[in-house]
Amino acid sequence: MQDLTPYEKLFAGCVALFVTLVVLTNTVGVKLFTVGGVTLPVSIVWYPLTFLVTDIVSEIYGSRRARHLVLTGFAMSVLLLLVSLIGVALPAASFYPLDEDYRNIFGPIWRLLGASMVAYLLAQMIDVQLFHFWKRLTKGRHLWLRNNGSTMISQLVDTFAVNMIFLYGNSTVFQGTLGDLLGIILSAYLVKVAIAAADTPLCYLGVRLARHVTGVDPRLVR
Repeated sequence: MQDLTPYEKLFAGCVALFVTLVVLTNTVGVKLFTVGGVTLPVSIVWYPLTFLVTDIVSEIYGSRRARHLVLTGFAMSVLLLLVSLIGVALPAASFYPLDEDYRNIFGPIWRLLGASMVAYLLAQMIDVQLFHFWKRLTKGRHLWLRNNGSTMISQLVDTFAVNMIFLYGNSTVFQGTLGDLLGIILSAYLVKVAIAAADTPLCYLGVRLARHVTGVDPRLVR
């Protein structure tokens, strides 16, 4: 790492943070919780931050590196799926008392990962495309517009796709009605929209810090 420039070090850090958030979403994020009568997935706490990281990388490093970031997260999700399947398939030791719990947690993960990977790849690629569309349209001005616009549209795609694929008809983790599921989707999306709006200052701060560290002028990045 000592031979890397600040520009490359920062990108490596963004990749590490992004992949960690994606993997957490596909494992810890499976739980549903209810607050004030609203049911949401645990991943709502951190998954929206992946779009913040994508937007900062798009702004500083351009669309090519942003797509590399997204594809790296996708590849690590595939690896997680393979490792999970191997873990479930291996016979448990006779003195290991938690095999059933292990299977209940990691057994359905193939469906979560399948849903997540489809929704994630589609939504993140849409986010990158829209971000740079608005950046070209505004000639590099109005970061708030491309940050919020790209995230809100891509999050709608992601929220609908992942919940319909993972939860609908999957009695292991969800036993509600279609109406309940649509309520979860709407609630999750509204929360994500609120988070997207709230993290706009973080996007400006992240871009400003990245610009300071790397010396890159985001207006010149394509």
